This record gives sequence, C-alpha cells and structure tokens, in this order.
Amino acid sequence: MIVENLVKNYGDTQALKGINFSIAAPAFVGLIGHNGSGKSTLLEILMGIKKHTSGTITFDEGLNPENFKEKLGVILQSNAFYDSIKVYELLRLFKTYYKETYDIDYLIEVLNMGSYKNKYYSSLSGGMKQKVNLALAFINKPKLVLLDEPTTGLDPLARKEFWEALHKLCNNTLLFLSSHYMEEVQEHCSKIVYLHDGNLVFAGDTKELLEKENLKSLSDVYLRISGGKKNAI
Repeated sequence: MIVENLVKNYGDTQALKGINFSIAAPAFVGLIGHNGSGKSTLLEILMGIKKHTSGTITFDEGLNPENFKEKLGVILQSNAFYDSIKVYELLRLFKTYYKETYDIDYLIEVLNMGSYKNKYYSSLSGGMKQKVNLALAFINKPKLVLLDEPTTGLDPLARKEFWEALHKLCNNTLLFLSSHYMEEVQEHCSKIVYLHDGNLVFAGDTKELLEKENLKSLSDVYLRISGGKKNAI
C-alpha cells in the first residue's frame, strides 16, 4: 500500500495533514498515536467509510476497485447486530455476502467459539464478541484487514487468545491495527505507523523506530513523543 499526501479536513479542522507512507504485504502494522491523532480517520478512509480531501492511496496487487470490498476485513470500535441473532446465524449470514470464504466450522475451531456458537451475540461477554467480530472480519479470506482498537477493554487472557487467533488467520495479509497497548504492538507488529496531531511521526520497521529513539520500549517512545517531550515531524 502506498499513501501519498493524504489530507482529511473537517471544515477548518485538518485531521490528517499530508500523510505519506508505503508498506507492502504481508505485514502486521501497528497504528499508534494519542486520541485525536487521526488514527480512526485514517482507518475509516482506508475502509472506504470516509472520503479523503486530497491525496492518493494505491493498494497492493490483488486489490482493486472491483474487488476491494470482497477482499477487505474490518473490526470497528463498536458494532450493531440484530439482538435476536445467534453467533452461528451471524456467521452464516456474512458468508453469503462473499464469493470465497472460510468454512464456518473452521473459524469456530480456530477461535475456540464452540461453546457459544448457538448463543445470542448480544448476550456474549466483550471477549467473546470480539472473537466473533474477528471471525466476521476474516470470513472472506481478506487481503487487507483494518482493526480499530480491537483489544480495548479485553482482559489479559482474552487479549492473548485474540492475538493467537489473529496470527493463525493472517495469510499473506496486510493488517492495520490501532491500539493504545504499546507492549502488544511491539510484540506483534513488525511495522509502525505513528500519528501525532494529524502528522506522520514515523512509518516503517518497529525496530528502526526503537533504534532511532535509542529506547528499548515502545511505551517509552510513545511517552517521549506523545507526552510532549519531542515535537512531531
């Protein structure tokens, strides 16, 4: 994916101020930055939910305007489904939307959802719901996956299981995941896109960012930059 001079304005407010980066698949990309930095705006533009004001986005081979939605997987910060729909029914419904899909029983096995596949989605705990959301995001064997703070509110065990499932499901996939948990980003994401007040601070290898800042912890890098001790680029 190549993003060039991406700008998003909301009236007089500029949410993205000419973002440039290039990251090729496969990769786990951690999208980080403080609240209001432009993370969700960037993800929503990549999803096609919002239109950018100016700039260009070029997707990797295998993604084009004709098959984009067919090969896109998404988890939003909040989801709304029918209160009366059960997990298996929800997966079966989403399966009908795509030409090429995973077998539902395979997803249930990978995500360890067998004990609640016949329960109502609305009755599930946060961790269970997020596993179902992950199954829905991957049911179409996507090439591009965009996850907006998917582990927020999950307990440590649920977060561990979520990441384990994510690694199993990603196959030649370009994945963008926004998170405020710097330790999980550092552990699982080989690439970083770091935003600060709508500006791009850094885009590239996670190790390169740590070496550049001469720090071992991504949390320390985040506190230095987003804590105001260093001006964003």
